Amino acid sequence: MFNAILATAAKAAAPAAQGAAPAQQTQTNPMGMLLLMGGAFILMFWMMSRSNKKQQQKREELLDSITKGTEVMLASGIYGTVSAVQDKIFTVEIADKVFVKVNRAGIHDVIRPEAPAAAEEKKEEKADK
Repeated sequence: MFNAILATAAKAAAPAAQGAAPAQQTQTNPMGMLLLMGGAFILMFWMMSRSNKKQQQKREELLDSITKGTEVMLASGIYGTVSAVQDKIFTVEIADKVFVKVNRAGIHDVIRPEAPAAAEEKKEEKADK
């Protein structure tokens, strides 16, 4: 049935196409397409490297802000308090009188203390449940 409809439409369009002037086909320049694709690739690469540099700079600032007494989370998921800072080694107290030495890259995150108002709000929400 679909073929019959297409055949009818083709017969109806044939006389109209015969009277019309043939359309000229334009050829695209392959070099222009290559330049366009190359430019898009370079733009994508630049955007990704820029994002990585920003993240790396933010991480360096985070690690530079660590001082004695800062609470941190290690890459293993262990929480502790920094008790000494050397060049690239942190001594972290993970329990009473239990110290571990951690490479700078082993620090995953710095734990920021919550504001007192925010802590009280969370307690109230838990109490309401």
